[in-house]
This record gives sequence, C-alpha cells and structure tokens, in this order.
Amino acid sequence: MPPKNPYLAAQQKKLAALEESIVATQTRAANENRDLTDEEVRSITDEAQQLETIGAQVETLVAVEKRAAAIRSAAASVEAAAEGAGDKMPGGDRLGDDAEQPAGTGSDAGEKTRSRVTTRDRDPGHYRRKGGAHSFFGDLYRSQHADDDAARDRLTEHSRALSTGANGPGVVPPNWMTEEFETLARQGRALANAVRNIPLGDDPRPITLPKQIAGTDGVVSEQANENDPVNGTDAWDSDVDMATPKPTTGKQIVSRQMLDMSNPAIDLLIYGDLMEVYNTKVENKVGAVCVAAAGAPLTAATFATEAAWTGVAPATPALDATIDLAIAVRNARKRPASILVSTVTRYGKFLKLKDTTGRPLIPQETAGIMNVAGVGEVAVDGRIEGLGVVATDGIGDGATYPEKFLVMRPADVLLFEGNIARFRFEEQAGPESIVLGIWAYTAVVARQKGAGTQSKSIRAGQVTAAS
Repeated sequence: MPPKNPYLAAQQKKLAALEESIVATQTRAANENRDLTDEEVRSITDEAQQLETIGAQVETLVAVEKRAAAIRSAAASVEAAAEGAGDKMPGGDRLGDDAEQPAGTGSDAGEKTRSRVTTRDRDPGHYRRKGGAHSFFGDLYRSQHADDDAARDRLTEHSRALSTGANGPGVVPPNWMTEEFETLARQGRALANAVRNIPLGDDPRPITLPKQIAGTDGVVSEQANENDPVNGTDAWDSDVDMATPKPTTGKQIVSRQMLDMSNPAIDLLIYGDLMEVYNTKVENKVGAVCVAAAGAPLTAATFATEAAWTGVAPATPALDATIDLAIAVRNARKRPASILVSTVTRYGKFLKLKDTTGRPLIPQETAGIMNVAGVGEVAVDGRIEGLGVVATDGIGDGATYPEKFLVMRPADVLLFEGNIARFRFEEQAGPESIVLGIWAYTAVVARQKGAGTQSKSIRAGQVTAAS
C-alpha cells in the first residue's frame, strides 16, 4: 500500500497532539490529588471539540485512502492470478516463451512457430502518448472520486498488462514519494489554541457579551450606631462587549489541466495550504488583540536595550520583569496568570540566561539542579517562573522593535470561530479554470478590560560593547 498523502498525515499528528494534551491535563490534576479547575475543564472541552472536528475529517480522508488501496489490491490480484494460471491451451500447455502454437496460427500457415508473447506483454492500449482516448491520471481521479467503473476497469487492465521494468518505462507513471512532499514552513496555532475557543457554527451574527462595569463597593459598610439608616445608592452598573465576526477567506485558481492530469491528492494539498495560511491569520489576529489588551503597563515596563533586559549576573531583569507582570495580572484580575507569550526568538533568549558561573537559569531538566527559574528546551516550550511558555510568531517576528512579551490568563481572551466552508467552483472564467477556496468567520475579544494580560517591551536591538 503506498504511503498516505501528507495532508492526512499532518491531520493525524494534530489528533495525536490534542489527545496528548487532554491526557496531560487530567494526569496533572490526578498527580496533584485535586479536581480539574474551571480553566482546565474549559480547555479539555475546547480540545475535545477540535478533536471531534479533525477526527471527522480524518475519517473521510482515511476512507478515500482505503478505497484507493482496495482498487490497487484488486488490480494486483488480477495480475497475480493471470501470471499464476498463464494462458493455458486446451491441452494444458502454457502459451509462453517456448510454447508451440498450433499449425495455421503462426506467420506461415501449416508451420509450427515459437511465440515470445506473454500475458504481461499484451498492452490493452488504453493510454497512449498520441492518439489515446483516455488519460491515466484522469482515470485515476475518476475511479476514486467519480465512482467511474469504466475507469477502474481500464486501470486494472493496464496494471495487469504492464510492469515498470522492461515493459513500462514511459507508460506506467513513476512512483512519487508523496510522503516526502515539502510544504512551506508555517507555525500554525499556538496562542489561538491556548485561549478560549468558542464555536460559532454556521451563525456569524454579532455577539453581545454583557459585563459589569461598576460595583457596590461604596454601598456595603459597617453600621456605626444602632438604628442608623442603611447606606445605599444606585452604584451597580453594566455594559456590553461586542464581537463582530468577520470572514477570513481566500481562493486559489487552478487550471483544469492541473487537476485532471495530477494525482487526486492535489485538491487536498491546495486546501491544506489554504488552511495553514488561515491558521496563521487567526494566530496573528489573536496575538494582536492580546498585545492591544495589555494597556497602560506597557508604557511603564519598557527596556531601553537588549542589555538592559538581560542584565549582568546575578541581576536578572528579564526574570524579574516576568514576575512583575504575573503579579500585575493577579492584582488587576484577582486571579493568577498561567502563560507567558513571547516570540520564538525571545524564548530562545530566555533559555540563554545564565548565572555568575555561566550555568543556565532555565535548563532542560530540574532533577538535581538548584536555583533555576524554569525549564525548557529549543524543541519544546517549557515553563518560566511557573508560567507555561507559548512561543509564537503571532505577536512579532523577534527582530522588529519594540518587541513585546506577555503574561496573561488565556481564559480571559475569547476566540469565536465559525465552521470552515471549503468550496470548489468550476468554469468561473471559462472551462479552463477551477476555483478552490475556504471561508470562515472569526472574532477575538479580551475581557476584564485587559486586566488579564500584561506586557513588557524591549525598545532597541542588541547593543555591543563599543556602544
């Protein structure tokens, strides 16, 4: 059976990652001998919904793979049967390399001739470079997607008649290593998956989110004397946040020849690329809202240079700033922060922080190590000052200043996302072009007036000793 197409393999990796995340959350609660927190329950619920969506897609793709495998298996069985049985003559002799043909069947009637013709040599002639009535790749596509029995029959006869050895070069298509198909490097959704995900389904109407903006703090007080009147004013007040979903969409115009003459997986490859770009756009959208929600602390928490952020051991301004941000979130939100969000480059600079003896302050493991501020490695985001790290391109590229890193409560940021519609239109500008595209509504809202997100900024690039 040939390897699966790369898009299916990528989706299966996403499924495995979601399953591992759900198990890890439950395991952590069990090891700490406690119930799941509200945030953990929401996280598991959101991941379970994603698991269900991606799982349904994977089931469809696997069904396509199995059907294609069944067709190939049937063709191979017919070929094997033909080779095993041969073309036996009524007398039981195999018509092969040394089989004698009956008189009158050779080039001269009445004379015995020897035939070099075998079953495999009898090309049915379905696929020809010139003058052929059928396309090999066209039949391959129609046999799997259009349920074309005639196309399947032609493929079976073709596979039985030809080999890729001495008989098939130039006729049987080459074996493409589709599992090695190289896609463009894109990060995907790190921060977008960390915040609260709320599905919109197929309803993209604006969303009203009620909130309290004033409380009864000045009303409730201790009575000074007996029979004093109860203090009271109209203090409580409310307002709303509005979330207006907007479509994120795009289309790819493909020539009919490209689809008709390519491996049928080309549809999935194009859709897969559209989805990867869509995920990048959603990640950037969530990142922009989180940065904007940080508010006033950004102005007061600015490092003039990289050197000021790094400090000179034993001073650790970067780690102190992280703690300051976490405390600022807890003071403003009355709930603890749980993640630190940075660019990938900034996370690498965290990992390079060292003490006065050159030992890393954020090593790969904590076993037997003292005075560390966290754990982490290049390949896996770790923990810094008790905060889970989310390294993402969604808040910057790590090279453009001022560069920000955030400490936040991801539950205070809501990502509303509708069902993703995939469409395919033919003959939009004539029969020569086919349009493949996606369409989905999204909206991002930061609640609690941004109190759940605090940020710091590094203004300038790396300074040198000469400066």
